[in-house]
Amino acid sequence: MNSSEIAAYYAAERPELLAFLRPHGPFGAALDIGCAAGIFGTDLLREGIVGACDGVELNLEAARLAESRLRQVWTGSLESAAVEILWQHYDLLILADVLEHLADPWSALRLLHARSVPGCKLLLSVPNVRHYKVSLPLLFRGEFRYEAAGIMDRTHLHFFTRGSLEEAARECGWTVCAVGSHMKGRYRRWYMPTRLLEPFVSVQTLMLVEKQ
Repeated sequence: MNSSEIAAYYAAERPELLAFLRPHGPFGAALDIGCAAGIFGTDLLREGIVGACDGVELNLEAARLAESRLRQVWTGSLESAAVEILWQHYDLLILADVLEHLADPWSALRLLHARSVPGCKLLLSVPNVRHYKVSLPLLFRGEFRYEAAGIMDRTHLHFFTRGSLEEAARECGWTVCAVGSHMKGRYRRWYMPTRLLEPFVSVQTLMLVEKQ
């Protein structure tokens, strides 16, 4: 990717995460792990959901963009940055569309649990592999095809449903506080059996967990 392509790829807005997190705030300071270009952190600050926001970003070009938007950004992996981060300063950690890219998501969840202070919350979002565009072709045609982006992004190393994400969080010591999903507007009509359809039409699972 060139600089302009990187800027576009890492600059996506996340209104569904803002809406999910808003009732649980405000928070003093957040650490956005995989902060991309810092757009989500900027929106959290603008809406007063957090008082300060720092980031960790592996991609160098995206990290440089984030540095102009967030208070502090560590460039590199979570593991490399962990020794420098003052974890006691944060009451909110964020892993938005990060776990599915990691070789060992459980290791990351355990690291964050070990480093964070009691009462700290962790916001998670992952693609929903139970979505009908994944599950139906697998069930009826035996197809499980990777794509350039979306749920079946070629860079995804792990896949989660709501149940498996809850299980992973609890296994790593976290207590689940709230669970939600991101569905496209056409599935939220008054005549749609939303509760029945949600596991199959939501593109993402959203979860807030806490260190007790």
